[in-house]
Amino acid sequence: MRYFDHRSALKFNNLRFIFYCKNITIRKYSSKASSNHILKQKEELLHGMNRLLKKTIDFKFSIPRKNKLMIDKDLEQFLKRSNEANNLKDFDGTYLPDTFGSNQNIPIDPAIERELNLILSHFQAPIDFAFGYGSGVFKQNGYDNLKGSNKPQIDLIFGVKDPLKFHKINIYQNPDHYSSLKWCGSSVISYFQDIGAGIYFNPFVNIAGREVKYGVVSLERIVQDLCTWDSFYLAGRLQKPVKILKDNNIIKYWNQLNLKSAATVAKYLLHNDNTVKSRLDEFEFYQRIAGLSYIGDIRYTLGGENPNKVNNIVEKNFHNFQKYYGSIYEDVIFHNRDYLPLGYSLDNCLKTLRSHIQRTSILQTLKGIATAGATKSFKYAWSKKMKAWKGK
Repeated sequence: MRYFDHRSALKFNNLRFIFYCKNITIRKYSSKASSNHILKQKEELLHGMNRLLKKTIDFKFSIPRKNKLMIDKDLEQFLKRSNEANNLKDFDGTYLPDTFGSNQNIPIDPAIERELNLILSHFQAPIDFAFGYGSGVFKQNGYDNLKGSNKPQIDLIFGVKDPLKFHKINIYQNPDHYSSLKWCGSSVISYFQDIGAGIYFNPFVNIAGREVKYGVVSLERIVQDLCTWDSFYLAGRLQKPVKILKDNNIIKYWNQLNLKSAATVAKYLLHNDNTVKSRLDEFEFYQRIAGLSYIGDIRYTLGGENPNKVNNIVEKNFHNFQKYYGSIYEDVIFHNRDYLPLGYSLDNCLKTLRSHIQRTSILQTLKGIATAGATKSFKYAWSKKMKAWKGK
């Protein structure tokens, strides 16, 4: 079992945050035990990682002054094991190669992609990472022939370095996107954002002639969930094919491990299912992955989601799942490697996920009443209920 549990102390926006890392290890260095040449190489690798992090989301290593530190080349070894990173012979941590995580670049209809980029360009507030998802971006059963105002809502997630700054600028530019909470200021908006999964949604807003729902989340919170599955809200969403509109190397790296962990759980579930034949069924494999984020979801419990949603997602996007998990499928299934976040095991993963997802879904649902407003909340709940009825 490969746990990404080695810890590196990082600083983000003056906040202390601990990553549980599988592939970056920091150890105390003894000058008596190793040569100055090795120390120099390790320090260069450390500085290389600093440059990488600074270029992406302004993370920096926090190094105790009393201890000389060195970084193990676990990251390099991990990348070399990946089929998409065979050219990393001299990888020093200063970059991720162009081919790394190429499975995460899912192509979509060019017209839809142009529309998504047009919506993204509407925002004056800085957006550092963005992706689109759902039936407005990818085909799903039941949405094939919808046109005009009946088109499904476009769902977007924006990752930002500074949520307070984003909301301050966005409230000024797009006050109609917010509920009455906007009168309390961006600090109150940011406070509500931190509740639950750490996402603030503005649903049913009109941008460039399309109905859009967008969520705002800090980059720190995205990486935290990908590393630890502490809410599984974003990790679960990113385990299904998404369209990356604005990429980020750190998120790309951790999402690759997130996908490997999802594949590990799906493999475990199928192998423990008595109805499964000796040969693993790839369609069922992706069904299990797509269904992970709905385990314990209160919306499913209350009948607020289409009961056939998981099947609809996989059936219309089977080829996208194959691309998204191509090299990972080979690594986890054919080579029988396992990956899970720290604190998770094959024995406790379902119970732990159910607990985290249930808690997060309840908090997000209650928070939505305040953040979206009563009218939009009712409209959103009603649209979900209608989809659930149609799916029965």
